[in-house]
Amino acid sequence: MPTTTVEHRWSGPGTGPYAAWVADRCAAEPQHCVRVTAVGRSAAGRLVVQTEQLAGTPLPDALDRIGVPTVGVAVTLTLPLLELAVDAGAGALLLGDARADDVLVDDAGAPVLVDHPPDADPGSAPARTSESPGAVALLHAVRLVWERVDPREPCRAAVDDAVTGALGGAVEDVRRLVAVVQATSPPRPVRWEPPADVYTVVAPPAPVPTGHLALVRDALERGVRLGVGGVRVSPRMVLVGVVVAAGLVAAGVLGLQGA
Repeated sequence: MPTTTVEHRWSGPGTGPYAAWVADRCAAEPQHCVRVTAVGRSAAGRLVVQTEQLAGTPLPDALDRIGVPTVGVAVTLTLPLLELAVDAGAGALLLGDARADDVLVDDAGAPVLVDHPPDADPGSAPARTSESPGAVALLHAVRLVWERVDPREPCRAAVDDAVTGALGGAVEDVRRLVAVVQATSPPRPVRWEPPADVYTVVAPPAPVPTGHLALVRDALERGVRLGVGGVRVSPRMVLVGVVVAAGLVAAGVLGLQGA
């Protein structure tokens, strides 16, 4: 499965939302959010940060690969994102802007948010559209996952309602969504198994014999046909008969020669 490698170098002012994001991310070290690995100053005095290199599959592509996630897999993919959203809503973590495809799913099935710091200098990263505040982007990602779960699952209606309520932005509603998701199922590992038809090797059918080869194969498999009545005799019996007949002929010839 193709993966995406993400590594950013951001620059921005030494004060304001950008500097606050840098300071918070350096201190917080979140488990499911991109981390800052180096901080410095540019020649122009701008605050420059390097984020960690991450390899994973963007969430929409990962869901296409998984197909229909089980409830347990949906819990695995969404519960860490919801916990980030709760921390952000409570003021314990500063999130930048993001989109649903800024959530990477690594080889172990763990989701990681690669958010973009606010007020970063233009040109620090490619310009993009449709970004949302980080907590909102996380909820959109959560909704994207649960929309793929089989709608016949009994928990779907409750989760869908809780997601809709959480998108209103109140941290209490996000906490309620966390409780609803936790009650659905224990987390289950994400398995990156290929579909059965991807690597199935089908041997080509054996060629159908024709002509003399077909007659020989038919005799070996079904026996030698005798007369017109359809009676078949095994090749072994035919061989024994030929040997006996040859012995009788030889005996007769020798008897004639001795007479």
